[in-house]
Amino acid sequence: MTEPTFDIFRGTPNKDAVWVEAVQGLSAARERMEQLAAEKSGEYFLFSTSSHTVLARTETFEEPRAAGNAAAS
Repeated sequence: MTEPTFDIFRGTPNKDAVWVEAVQGLSAARERMEQLAAEKSGEYFLFSTSSHTVLARTETFEEPRAAGNAAAS
């Protein structure tokens, strides 16, 4: 018996979500979603086509860039 497939989307479920990829198995899909979020900041969520529900969400933020060392003499 094969594991169900879950869709990974970037964005918010209610507006402008973009499909990224499909992954077989819930734990593999969660892990892949976290990898994608680490590579490119933003909101991501897992969607189950069988139950039509969002099963997991994550959000990462771009790290602020350090300003130049203006205080150095």
